[in-house]
Parts: sequence; structure tokens; C-alpha cells
Amino acid sequence: MSPEKIADLRLKQLEMLQGVVTRMAAQCATLKNYCVTISVAIAGFAITLQRPIVALLTLVPILAFAFLDARYLQVERRFRKRFDAVTAEGWDTPPGFDMGNRNNPVSPYWPAFFSWSVAGFYLPLAVVAVVAVGIARQVYDKLL
Repeated sequence: MSPEKIADLRLKQLEMLQGVVTRMAAQCATLKNYCVTISVAIAGFAITLQRPIVALLTLVPILAFAFLDARYLQVERRFRKRFDAVTAEGWDTPPGFDMGNRNNPVSPYWPAFFSWSVAGFYLPLAVVAVVAVGIARQVYDKLL
């Protein structure tokens, strides 16, 4: 293969890896939107029932979406590391287009879970839900 063809294939490989990273990041944003929507819906249902304790059910989707979001971030980090490894390779080496996990560097789950983009979003959301339940209970106790 000519060096120009190898360079073109290597560029295509990098574009493919960047596409995966972009999709993972977009999915993380979508998960956050779904989580807020579902949490607000559950809180609204609790207000309609006049049972603030029901609003604690918002913690279930918050926790579920946090675990799922961390998983997507973990996979995104693996592909970012793969992207970095591919860019470090020589441009004269023919690229391998295998996208399987065995070729991607390891990225641990828990650092992704406690990252600023996961814990920094879902933890305050959970705290707000618990505080809102406490405030709503006091308001309803005074009204009754």
C-alpha cells in the first residue's frame, strides 16, 4: 500500500473513533435530560397526591441513570484512550479497524462514576430531591 493510502486509512480510523466518542458523550447528555424529566414527573405526581414522601422515589431513577451514565463515560474514556494510542502510532503502519474492547485500553468504572460529570450532576440532584421532600413535609404538616 502506498503511504498516502495508509495515511488516508489512518485518518478514517481516527474519524471512526471520534464518532464513537461523540456518540457516547451525546448519550450521556441524553441520559441527564431523561433523568431530570422523570424526576420532575415523579415529584409532580407526589405533589398531586399530596404525599411528599412519594417524591423520594425520584432517587430510584437518579441512581439508575447515574450508574448508566458512568458506564457510558467509562466506554467513552476507553475510546479516547484508543484514539490517543492510534495517534501515537506511526503514519506508515496500516491501521487496524477492530473496534472491540480487547484493543481498547482499560478504563475503570468507579473513577467514571465519581467524576465531576456524573457525581457532580446526580449527587446534587439527589440532595435537592431529599431536601424538597423535607420542606414539603413541613409545609404539609403545617397545613394539616
